[in-house]
Amino acid sequence: MLIFRTSLKENLAKHQLWLDSHGEKGNRFSAAGANLEKVDLSGVNLRKANLSGSNLSEVNLSNANLSEATLFGTKLNGANLNAANLSGASLSGAELQNATLQNADLTEVLLCEANLINANLINANLYKANLSLGIPEFVKAKNIQLILSGNTIPFVNANQTNLKEANLSGANLSEANLDFANLFEANLSGANLQKAKLFAVNLSKANLSHASLEGADLFRSQALGTDFSYANLTGACIEEWIIDRDTKLDEVVCDSIYLKHLLRSLPDYILRKYSDRRPFNPKARFAQGDFVKLVGKVNQGSELEKYGSEVLQEHILIEELQQIFEQLSEQYLQRYTDASESDRLAILKLEIRYQAKNNLAFKERLLEAINLPSQALTDLLQNNSFVTVSPQIIATFL
Repeated sequence: MLIFRTSLKENLAKHQLWLDSHGEKGNRFSAAGANLEKVDLSGVNLRKANLSGSNLSEVNLSNANLSEATLFGTKLNGANLNAANLSGASLSGAELQNATLQNADLTEVLLCEANLINANLINANLYKANLSLGIPEFVKAKNIQLILSGNTIPFVNANQTNLKEANLSGANLSEANLDFANLFEANLSGANLQKAKLFAVNLSKANLSHASLEGADLFRSQALGTDFSYANLTGACIEEWIIDRDTKLDEVVCDSIYLKHLLRSLPDYILRKYSDRRPFNPKARFAQGDFVKLVGKVNQGSELEKYGSEVLQEHILIEELQQIFEQLSEQYLQRYTDASESDRLAILKLEIRYQAKNNLAFKERLLEAINLPSQALTDLLQNNSFVTVSPQIIATFL
């Protein structure tokens, strides 16, 4: 490799000529498998270069242009990539432990299965970056659909992208794909995660204070002991997310939230849509603190940690039924004080059917609750302000 190092300047000049002539002159820079450890390449133009499998550990690539470069499996441990342009580069399987990428441009970069443990990505731009599993999107979509249907199967030859303890404070991760990534104890304070894909991501003990998660997909994400203080969760989907008593939600900003997730596999990507909005009215907004009250209905953190959104769904149903009973009491009992129990049951039947027809999520919650009635549901049906009714009778309404 000493010979290669001595001709480095010459090869870079040929590469520049290749770029300027659109491939008609010079030669594309190729250092696949080369050892360039600790070399100073700051500010060089390596756009579209091939560096796959090379050893670039502790290399200085600050302010370098590596856009659209091929760096599959490249060793960049401890490398200096501050302010480097890596937009559109292929870094799948790359080793970036302890690397510094402050202010780096990683727009639409491919970082599938990369190792970024303790990497410094402060204020880096990862817009639409792919940090998910290193398999085709349509294959991942089919696997996810099998998981959703209750079949747990392994992803073949796929490792999660590892961002454990990485510093992503202030980073732009909007619309980035982080499905299945490991962000345990990562620092994402002030990061932009708008519309980011975070399916089954490990966010436990991560710092997401002041982060923007508007429209993010947090389906099945694990957020035990995660700090969401002052974060914006408006329009995010939290179906089956897992939180516990140590999850911090102080001063969370949230105008609305989605509790259901629609997933559809298309030829080249996964189409994601959300449903079951809270508040129900699409024009309504949560008042400050309402989201925390909704999630905080369960005081036993261990129960929520174990059952996730199932517990949340039950509490939402209790609220919905309680509201129905209160409205019926207000509308009918004051005007029809002599209404018999059978009359009130008939009115309740019409109201339940109307709600179930116009709100499928309500119907699903009610059916699930009737199949395995909780004490809270039984108490509400037996001790409400309108009429005493059993879960079995409610079932006949549907």
